[in-house]
Amino acid sequence: MPKTPNRRSILGAALAVPAAAAAGNLIAATPAAAAGIVADAWTDLVLEPGVTAQAGATPQVRLITIADTTFLQARGAITCNLAADAKVATMPAGLKPTWYVRAATPRNNSQGINACRFEVNTAGSVSVYGANAGNPITWVQFDSVQTIWR
Repeated sequence: MPKTPNRRSILGAALAVPAAAAAGNLIAATPAAAAGIVADAWTDLVLEPGVTAQAGATPQVRLITIADTTFLQARGAITCNLAADAKVATMPAGLKPTWYVRAATPRNNSQGINACRFEVNTAGSVSVYGANAGNPITWVQFDSVQTIWR
């Protein structure tokens, strides 16, 4: 009786063809800049009194456009002592959204809460929400902020 191929070898052969085609497409792909990605330079946020940049982590923002959609990206971290929702910074000149921009971002872990809301209003004020007297925010990291800019 002739030997028939097992299912594993048939599946392996079937998957090899699309994988080879995909690899060829990746090799021929254009660089990011040619594919419609435009990233502005990082610009420092203007911090409010009592809010300081963590060493080596100056809070900054930039706009990045991918396929005709513009995003706000942030990086850096602040040290603060917030017992209520508060303005922590102002956007650089010329960067004001047409509507509220919001994202969740890490903060000090207190009572099991380790995230807060990062928000930019139409005046360019950057605020942090989620602090209260029993659960103060002592630091916030902005590296996770990437949200659609309106």
